Amino acid sequence: MGKSHLSIFLGLTATAAVWTPLPAQAATFDYSRLENIDARPIDSDHVLNFFGDPSQNEGFTAFFNLDFTAPDVGHIEISKNAPGNIAPYYTTGRQASPEEPDSGSTRSASLNGVTGFSNFFGYLSDNNISLSSIGLGYGQKSDRDFRTTWNLGEDKLGQDWFASPDSNLEERIYRANPDDVEIFISYEDTKILDFGYTDFYSILDYGDTVAITDDFDVILSDPFTADIVEGLDPFSAGLAQAFLLDIAEAGGGVQVVYEQPNVEEAPLMFGNGFGVLSFPFPFTLRGVAIATVPEPSSVIGIFMLGALGAVARSTKQKKGKSLN
Repeated sequence: MGKSHLSIFLGLTATAAVWTPLPAQAATFDYSRLENIDARPIDSDHVLNFFGDPSQNEGFTAFFNLDFTAPDVGHIEISKNAPGNIAPYYTTGRQASPEEPDSGSTRSASLNGVTGFSNFFGYLSDNNISLSSIGLGYGQKSDRDFRTTWNLGEDKLGQDWFASPDSNLEERIYRANPDDVEIFISYEDTKILDFGYTDFYSILDYGDTVAITDDFDVILSDPFTADIVEGLDPFSAGLAQAFLLDIAEAGGGVQVVYEQPNVEEAPLMFGNGFGVLSFPFPFTLRGVAIATVPEPSSVIGIFMLGALGAVARSTKQKKGKSLN
C-alpha cells in the first residue's frame, strides 16, 4: 500500500494494469486473522474474471470530503506499518464517480475470463459475443446523490472499522441503503441483470514492514441474488437467463472476491468538493450457494423461452472452455 501523503487510500486499493487472475480456490490470505468480519471467500466451479482499467474509463473510485472538519472525510489509518493516510469515506464504481469532468464511464469492469458458467459461456460463444462486451458496475443509482453510495457510516472505530497500533491489519465495512445503490451486469451499454444488496468488506494487511511490497488487500461481499432486468429484447433476455441458469446450478447466489498483493498508488483527482482516487479493479464474481435458491425447473423454463426468441448474430462457433 502506498506510503506517500498523496496515496489517501480506501483499502479497495490499486493494482498494476497487467493482472494475472488468482485461482478461485487458492488460499492467498490467512482469513483466520480476521476478528470482526465473518465473510470468507466461497470456493466455486463457476467463476467470472473481471478487470476494470482506468485508462478505459473503468475501475472504481474512493472519495472523501475535502473539508477536513466534515464527518465524511474518513478516518486516519492507525495500524502498525500503515502510512497514516486518510481512509476515504465513500466507494463507487467509475460510472458513478463524482470526479470532474465526468469520465463518461458506463461500467466498473469488463469480463475477461470464464470458468464454468457453461450456459452463459455457450450463449456468448454461439452468438460470437466477445467477453469484453459484458460489464459489471456498482454504485449509487443514477437518480441518487453520489453521497448515498457505499460508505463508512458513522466512521466509528469498533463499529465501522477495526484497527490497532499493535496489529498490521485493518478491517472496514462499507454499507449503504439498499434502495439507493445497485450492482448490475450489462451487455454493451444495456443493463441485463440486477443484483441484490450486500455490504462490502475491505481488509488491509500492511505487512511486516513499511514497504509497499509486503502489503495485501482484500475485498469481499456477502452472497447476493440476481434478477433479470425487465423489458429486455429477446436476445438480451436469453443472455441474462443463461446466466441465471448457471447461478441456479451453483446454488442461487453470487459473491465478489478481490485479493491483491503489491498494490500501487493512484492519482488524486477532484470533483464536487471531493478528493477522488481512481483505481484498477480486478476481481472474480463467483456463483455460490445462498439461503433462497430459485427452482431449477422455473429457471430452465425462462431460459428456454428467452433462447428461442434470440437471434444469433453470426455463424455459430464451436464451444470451448474460454474465449480469447
